[in-house]
This record gives sequence, structure tokens and C-alpha cells, in this order.
Amino acid sequence: MLKNGTFSEGWTDLPPAPGNLTNQQPKGWTLRWIEPGEALFDSPDKATGVPECVHKLAGQLPPNEQKGAKDALILAGNAVYKIFHFGGAFGVELSQTVTGLKPGSQAALTVPVLAVRYNETDPFGTETGVWVNGEGQWANGTEIKNREWFRHKVEFTVPDDGRADIQIRFKNKWPARKDYFIDNVTLEAEEAEVSDTPTKPKDKPKPPPPPPPPPPPPPENSVAISAPEGMAVITAVSDNPDLVIVVVPEGVKVKIN
Repeated sequence: MLKNGTFSEGWTDLPPAPGNLTNQQPKGWTLRWIEPGEALFDSPDKATGVPECVHKLAGQLPPNEQKGAKDALILAGNAVYKIFHFGGAFGVELSQTVTGLKPGSQAALTVPVLAVRYNETDPFGTETGVWVNGEGQWANGTEIKNREWFRHKVEFTVPDDGRADIQIRFKNKWPARKDYFIDNVTLEAEEAEVSDTPTKPKDKPKPPPPPPPPPPPPPENSVAISAPEGMAVITAVSDNPDLVIVVVPEGVKVKIN
């Protein structure tokens, strides 16, 4: 179902962004960012920079930020995904489409995020949001505390096509320093049922029997005569080719078609 929720399955290096910045797109995800000068998500404010989007492996973190430690940045696997900028307003989106879910079933997506706010006081300077099939919402600094994991949760009914279109967005409204971390994204859902028994093809209907062949045409220079059952037919040859002689018992009429 969900691919690479722990960000531990590798990445693809994207083409260099302005400033020769090479961002890493996690396997199973699509990464995009708001280009400088364009409006941020759901806001008239403009992006002023392209953030750095990279994986931080366990060996790159100090002991207190290792999995299970007091200030853990890794919740599962051996990596965490980091999005940050030293002084620019930015917007970033991670997206993924999950297929093969059971239509009509209930599902829940959980997305843990951690923000390092660097003493920011405006609650709308820090915003992250999660949507599934277009349903979701933003959370801001009134909910997202500094250096604490905040868990977005979106519950939804799987549509008839069995798809879950997931969008995870990060926004830094002001040109100020900001770090975001994301890890251990999970999807609780049922897979669509697949029958183990191959479907038996339906028997093709038998074609109707062919119609009986028509009676053979009488040969040339011949006469066809029908006589009632039990009555004998006696033929004779005449020298007149245009004469047909029919002899019948008394009381039997001859019908000429």
C-alpha cells in the first residue's frame, strides 16, 4: 500500500535548483516546491527561496537525536526527511497515490511532523497540512510546538476506485530560518479483496442447427407429379413433346398449378 513511509528506502537526486541545490526525492514520493516569486499554498505571500530537502541518516545524527532517544528525530527505520531554509519563505509538497484499497472501507493516514521554529512568535509562520482525496486541513503554530512531534491524522472512506491521493505540505510564510522533519508516515487501510479462484469462462451458446437443404430442382424436360398416398403412378412416353397424359381413377380430379 503506502510506499516508503519511513524514508529509509533511498531517493532520487533531482536536477539542480537555483543556487546549484540538489534536492532528494524519496522513493515512492513526488517532491515539488513553490518557485521563488510564486504564491505559497492558500496564501498571497510569495516564496523567496528554494528550501533544501534531504535525508538525514542515523549515522549523521547526535546520540540524543537517534531513534528512541530523548530528542529523537528518527521514529522508524534508519532515516528522517528534513526540509529547511536559513532565511527564505518557502512551500514544499510531498505526494503519493495509493491504489488497491477496499472501496467503502474506513482508513486513516497518520503523518508525524516536527518543526524547529527558532523562537518564532507568529503562529502562522509555521504551517503543515495533510490531505487525502482533497480532504484535510492545515495546522499552525498554535498546535505545532517547537521541537515536538505533531501527528496529523486524516480519517476517510475509501472511494469506489480504491485510491488514496495523499498530499503533505510544508509552509514557511516569512523569510526566516525554519526546519521541518517528517518520518514514520502510516496508512491504516484494508486492501481490496482478490478472489483466488479463477473465473470460469461462460459456456458459449451452441449455434442453431443449419436449415435443411432445399429439394433438388427437377431435371430439365421433366414433369413433377404429386399423388395421394397409396395411389400408383403409371407413366408412358408420347411422340408429342408438348403433351402430358394423366390417367386417374374415376372421381379424382387433376389440379394443374
